[in-house]
Amino acid sequence: MEESNDFNYGSDTGIRDVFSVTVEQLLHLLNDLMVVESYKLLTNEAKPLVHFVVRLIPTRDTDATFEEITRRFATLGYTPLLSQTEDEYILQAVPHIIDSKTGNPWVNLVLFVLTIISVMFIGALHEEADLSASLLNIFRGWPFALTVLGILTAHELSHYFIGRRYNSPVSLPYFIPLPLSILGTMGALIVQRGPMRSRKALFDIGVAGPIGGLIVAVPLLFIGLATSEVGHPSKFMDANVLREVGLQQEGNSLLYLAAKYIIHGRILPDANGEDIWLSPPSRGGSVAFAAWAGLLITALNLFPIGQFDGGHVAYALWGRKAWKVARVFMFLMFAWGLYLSVTGNFAGTTWLVWGGVSLLMGPRHPPPLNDVTLLDSKRKVLGWIVVIIFFLILVPIPLVTVTL
Repeated sequence: MEESNDFNYGSDTGIRDVFSVTVEQLLHLLNDLMVVESYKLLTNEAKPLVHFVVRLIPTRDTDATFEEITRRFATLGYTPLLSQTEDEYILQAVPHIIDSKTGNPWVNLVLFVLTIISVMFIGALHEEADLSASLLNIFRGWPFALTVLGILTAHELSHYFIGRRYNSPVSLPYFIPLPLSILGTMGALIVQRGPMRSRKALFDIGVAGPIGGLIVAVPLLFIGLATSEVGHPSKFMDANVLREVGLQQEGNSLLYLAAKYIIHGRILPDANGEDIWLSPPSRGGSVAFAAWAGLLITALNLFPIGQFDGGHVAYALWGRKAWKVARVFMFLMFAWGLYLSVTGNFAGTTWLVWGGVSLLMGPRHPPPLNDVTLLDSKRKVLGWIVVIIFFLILVPIPLVTVTL
């Protein structure tokens, strides 16, 4: 370690003796890993928060160096944070160890069972099952429930297992039952009980969920579409209806439009108003609708905002520049939602609600512990592929009203 005249012990140099043991220990742990040019104490506690200005050793791998610092600092009850300004590298020694406990799995299990019942109930309604005749008719909702829960489970467990691979303190998925909603659930989430370890970990955990969900959703979408009927909505309704009826038809993404063309050989809806019918009597309608909804939820999560999956990917790719990207997308979300609402499209509510969620979350994704090591070229390419996927599955107008 090079000696420096810039060492700053805070406003009261008398505290040097109190903290010298801890500081000297931290300096000793860093001695062969990086050059400490200066440091200062940011708190007057028994275990102070220490701010180091450091210089990296060019011959050492930065990622491996940070992992070794993390291991060494843990012996003193510290966690390192490595960042970079325009002209210097900053290493902060935080006197705290992240708790690796991930919660009580019984809570996750109970919520999952309740969500199965809730989604099965909505699926039975999609199949027009008569629940008043027998509660066992709820099991007619299994194709819908299996599709919804299959996509959500694949998505969240992909986050979980990649997170555990990086020793991140991530919880098992918490499924949220909501029997009065269109899907019977508000989705699922995992709880991250501490900062991500690095940009690489941030990226891998962020992309794992959407990719895992898509691997399940896309094949089920094609299966559902292949077993669904095509026709004008009036074909499937009571011919004796004497008044105008407004029906809600799901909107198209580029992927959904292409999938309907591949399966049925034409652009749907067509000029005559014919489209896929995702309710009975189409046998695959429930599966196709659930897969469509799963893709929509995936697209919403891929917005490059805050701690959405897309926010993880954006920060891993672009660092703090991603904060500006997030603000742009939040503005577009509100603007588009207002436009749809003013023009009488109920789908505008979706964007306003999601914009509100984004506003509560905030546009800024928190930096990982190691905010210096950049992504390798393979991850950068995959990141841009995920950006393309986002635009392929995005549904600008989720619901379209068809009047008969």
